[in-house]
Amino acid sequence: SSYAQKKEPFLVNPEDPRNPGSLGHPIGCKPCNKYKPERPNDSCKHAATCSFCHGKDHERPKHRGQRGRHALQRRQFLESRDVLNDQLVLIIDRIYKEPHEIMDEIKRRLRDEYTPGTPEWDREVAYLVGEIANIGDKAQNQRPDNARVRKARAEQPPESSQVDLESRCKWYTGTLHLMVRKMWDEHQPEDKKLEDINKIVTESLGLFKALVDTLTKRLEPSFRSEETVKAAVVENAWLAEPLLELVQKEASAASLPSIQQVLENEVWKELKVCLPRLRPEATEGEKATVSRKSMSSAESLEELLRLVKDCVDHDAAGILGQLVALGRCERWTSISSFFRSAR
Repeated sequence: SSYAQKKEPFLVNPEDPRNPGSLGHPIGCKPCNKYKPERPNDSCKHAATCSFCHGKDHERPKHRGQRGRHALQRRQFLESRDVLNDQLVLIIDRIYKEPHEIMDEIKRRLRDEYTPGTPEWDREVAYLVGEIANIGDKAQNQRPDNARVRKARAEQPPESSQVDLESRCKWYTGTLHLMVRKMWDEHQPEDKKLEDINKIVTESLGLFKALVDTLTKRLEPSFRSEETVKAAVVENAWLAEPLLELVQKEASAASLPSIQQVLENEVWKELKVCLPRLRPEATEGEKATVSRKSMSSAESLEELLRLVKDCVDHDAAGILGQLVALGRCERWTSISSFFRSAR
């Protein structure tokens, strides 16, 4: 019975709330933003002990998502900029100007290289979205209340688009502006606050601007070639670095301007066909025909191709032999015979 009394909800009379914050209504009270007159008993968790007013005739703000809150803070800034500190206004103006100028340059460079919606375009956009989020998170951690700040962004889906890139830029400017607001509300001398704010904003905008140089490097033929080489190993990630070193070595030995030309020869084309057939299991353990160490130590692409072929052929023959031994299907016998004759 006593337990039931504790669990019984406090019933609120919307016409006459008696919580502490409502006692002075309507003079000098502050409305509770959580309280909703249409749900008087479960909207505010503090109920009878709430120190804000539950009077039903208060105008209460509508719930806004993060984008809405960022838009509201910018509108409030534009409306009050004439009465704000001049240096603070200059800093906030930078926040809304520079990232969008940088983003225009980033999108221009992307369009020069790729068509929107292609896998290459989506790959670079996904990378940039992640980098912008990291820069924004770093700025957010500079807020005085960073200990209670929740992670402000959701994980990006595998597919990204230009909308994601544009919205992430807007999120970044809103996040940076919010950081400035929180720092400006601190009880410190204005000169000190302006110095700290300017330093952090300048550093953050510098990181954002550096994305242009990073993207430029990623769009260079040599970088794209490296990505092509690493992608060729498929499930055999252990082979990525040795393979890239071989390609770079052969490009250097032939005095080629980029490794892209190595990727156009017949040895590479044949190797690229064989690598997806190389099962990771076939290169491990005592029964491996060709060890990973041997492949990693190959002196040339041609030698590596031979080792990969040997391993793939032996692995395929072993699998076929097991199927024949099990006697599951007579046609495996003919397939196995054909395979051996082909060797």
